[in-house]
Amino acid sequence: MRLPAAIGWVAVAPPVVSVAARVARLDESSSLLILADGLTPLLVPPALLALGIGLLQRRWTLAVLAAATAGALLCSTIPAIGLPAHVPPSGGMSPALRLFNANLHAANPDVAPIAEEIRAAAPDLVALQEVDPDGAAGLLRSGVVARFPYRMTEVRYGASGIALWSRFPLAESQVLDLGGMPFIRATVVLGARRLRFYTFHVVAPVGEDHARWKAQLRGVDEELRRERRPLVVAGDFNATRHHPSFRRLLSHRLADAHERRGRGWATTWPRGRWPLPPLMRLDHVLVTPEVTVRSVREGIGRGSDHRPIVADLVLR
Repeated sequence: MRLPAAIGWVAVAPPVVSVAARVARLDESSSLLILADGLTPLLVPPALLALGIGLLQRRWTLAVLAAATAGALLCSTIPAIGLPAHVPPSGGMSPALRLFNANLHAANPDVAPIAEEIRAAAPDLVALQEVDPDGAAGLLRSGVVARFPYRMTEVRYGASGIALWSRFPLAESQVLDLGGMPFIRATVVLGARRLRFYTFHVVAPVGEDHARWKAQLRGVDEELRRERRPLVVAGDFNATRHHPSFRRLLSHRLADAHERRGRGWATTWPRGRWPLPPLMRLDHVLVTPEVTVRSVREGIGRGSDHRPIVADLVLR
């Protein structure tokens, strides 16, 4: 009789610690708690298991604690799915574009499969992160770059290189610095219309970098809040909507493209880490209300540790 109760207590302990840290606003105080935030949907089943054991075994303390924990987690995870927004009929004069966003992975030995994926998706805009010299050379050899006459590329060793390619003219294009990581800000010229576009790569909150991660997300928020034009933001934020620092980005005008289509639980990372499936979505496309999300899906991303995102957008 003691074994099931022990299993229940072991199962509920991580969710309880995570919820308690959120209540105390300490959930971004360490890398481990930041990881727990990212895995929020996966903390629900252990809490429900503990609730079931508590009820069956009449362990009321366990049952009440598990019920409160599961309730708190469900209140966070269910809204994260989002609801499919109304998509107006196609046609008319509204500019449409397809965006391909991908983290190439600096340790990728061969970017040719991702180059072929870009070619097959036939996007109008391509945002890339972790563009190192080998990856940039591989993309050039593939020939896919030639499809995009307007390009901004900041090639760097390691994980900080970044690029933006476009079929449409780019104006006011700049490579700027965000706490030691470059990001790109540009205006996409869609005939008579203009669309502001950003692509970011935020450091992973591992070890001492968790403070830098918070500072960079705060910098992203400050940068984007200054924008008043129609806006699309894409990149690898190393964060999910369960992280307060990332959720702050969604408290102004921006919305997550996946949530706009009712796909907020879609995942992009880790890829290629068998036996682990992708567990969370660190990669995001964010849009302002002037941008309609017709569809959004995840690509394959062979050779990378992230799955790409392909989003069909319309500027209203």
